[in-house]
Amino acid sequence: MPAVFISAGSIRVGGIQPQSLDMQIQQPGDYFGIRFYPGALRHFFKLNLSEITGQFVDSHYFPCDDFAYLNETIYQHNDFHTRARVCEQWLLQHYAPQSPTLFDLALTLIYRISGNIEVNHLAEKTGVSSRHLNRLFQQHTGLSTKAFAQIIRIQSACKQLYQQPGQSLTVAEKLGFFDQAHLLREYKRHLRLNPRALSNRFMSDLSNPQ
Repeated sequence: MPAVFISAGSIRVGGIQPQSLDMQIQQPGDYFGIRFYPGALRHFFKLNLSEITGQFVDSHYFPCDDFAYLNETIYQHNDFHTRARVCEQWLLQHYAPQSPTLFDLALTLIYRISGNIEVNHLAEKTGVSSRHLNRLFQQHTGLSTKAFAQIIRIQSACKQLYQQPGQSLTVAEKLGFFDQAHLLREYKRHLRLNPRALSNRFMSDLSNPQ
């Protein structure tokens, strides 16, 4: 999902990433980050998120003058909780409430069934054409409806395989993959590692924090 990465020297915003990736830390020090739910970034900035899919842009990309100086305000404070409070106050000041939309309805349906849904079926449930639904997802997430649902499905598979190691066949059947091999191919395509390797890396990162 889109995220904001803040350091004492800069602010970088990452659009949705179709694949997992390793962040390259340019300078040592404390970093502060915010991860947004799908579509939530548009409550703060009016932009088409397809413009930054798979990219990282700096704060000057956004039409909000004081956003470029948010990091300076945050890093006037030394402890994490105060920094979080300052950031939260900025977000609340710039938050623009919006009435629920067809995108929100489609998003709820996708999450409810872990991304295991055909686009035409989702369009029928929301009462719009597949083309219109696709435009909404491109605008709000940066991905097509199908690509977004696939990511949610593989994230669900990741969570279930972490909780139930060695149950890839059961998970594949539950989430609508053709077979076990199909699940593992999609898993590796999006997450770049097989389930065991990803779990081992996750546990290693927890036991060896930087």
